[in-house]
Amino acid sequence: MVFSFHVDEMNEKIRASNQMSVSANDEIPAVRLYLDESGGDDPGTPQAVVGGVLIRYSFLLHFEEEWDRMLETHGITPPIHMREFGTHGRFADISPRGRRELFLKIAELINFHKIASMAATLSNEEYKANVDEKVREEFSVYGMCFILAAVMNHKLAASKSYGKRIAFILDTGNPHKDHIVKAHATMIEWQKESFLNVGGLYFEDDRDLGILQAADVVAWGVRRRTTGKPFGYAFELINDILNKQEGHGEADWEAGWLKEVSESVMKRYLEAKVSANSL
Repeated sequence: MVFSFHVDEMNEKIRASNQMSVSANDEIPAVRLYLDESGGDDPGTPQAVVGGVLIRYSFLLHFEEEWDRMLETHGITPPIHMREFGTHGRFADISPRGRRELFLKIAELINFHKIASMAATLSNEEYKANVDEKVREEFSVYGMCFILAAVMNHKLAASKSYGKRIAFILDTGNPHKDHIVKAHATMIEWQKESFLNVGGLYFEDDRDLGILQAADVVAWGVRRRTTGKPFGYAFELINDILNKQEGHGEADWEAGWLKEVSESVMKRYLEAKVSANSL
């Protein structure tokens, strides 16, 4: 697994997060992970990605203000979706210079405010080869990526002795919403046996939250880099976000892990089926 964060530069951010307070029932988590997906079953995009930004709530409010100011300066109506910079997208007419200035600011805002950015990747080929067909009906490739992102999030939190739950927030328009919900429910079940820092799962409109638009930038950038496609003059600044020296981490599934998760889910599926039949 490729999973690394530049520890020294992140210590202060994590320490500040640990000092944040949450409500007694953790309804307002101090730390939140905003995620988006990129890729699909299309042979042209063989790599699926779930990625985003880990941020503490106290920084989020300032981030949103600065993000809105940035969009206004560049004359952009939210939300920013990377696919809309294509030939027929809303942002197709933004000049190369204008795009570069925009992404210089995007990278600056994300790196300043984040605790970390992270992404989990999985190729459709590996997913289909190692995950049982019945499990694939319950968990899409994005469900698996969400599980891996949650594990990464836990490893980072545990490395800093952060023992509180962390909320997950995704765009309400996510086409894989049902699979993410099932994957999150599985993580909650696993957490009954071992604490994983898994908090609630929420869906918000990315038109209202710049941080979800930032998650789209991270997920798109990781998929682009993973599949070996060039960023180009304007978008190459995304590499500044995806730099481990700036607190970025990535992980990809290995075949053995996929099979273990598939077998675990199948076991629960069969147990539930036997229990239902015995009623």
